[in-house]
Amino acid sequence: MKICIIYHSESGNTRHVAQHLSSAFDSKLVEINDVAPYSKLIKFLVQCKMARGEQLTKIEPESVDVSGYDLIVFGSPVWAFKPTPAIHTAIVGLKGCMGKPAVAFSTHGGRPGQTDETFKKWIEARGMVLAAVTNINQKDIESEKMNKELSALVSSAIKV
Repeated sequence: MKICIIYHSESGNTRHVAQHLSSAFDSKLVEINDVAPYSKLIKFLVQCKMARGEQLTKIEPESVDVSGYDLIVFGSPVWAFKPTPAIHTAIVGLKGCMGKPAVAFSTHGGRPGQTDETFKKWIEARGMVLAAVTNINQKDIESEKMNKELSALVSSAIKV
């Protein structure tokens, strides 16, 4: 089973979780970088507003071809109670994703809000099947229990 993990991270929390998953499953890891031309503070404020409006942004890489993978995993921090514009843009630009199962996770410091529903909408709009979605509070990213639960969630999606 070939797995591709596509994630966006600003503070490093989502990256940490994605790297843990990647080592647990020996999968391909693709970091999506938001290349919007703003200073860090202004970028965050503008991007939170964009996240609420489910808008797109400029990213690198511009697209990812997942045609050679059996399962796609998406990771995003929660901004304004939704996934980031960068991961939204990555999902929209995905190549070779039709009919593939997907898992999504988010990292957050407060509450995930509408993150699960938003991931589901975006993933299904691209023709993928959402097998599972979960949220991880930033205080739990080092938790062995959380890492086991997330790995079990991905494992269960492999069997879908």
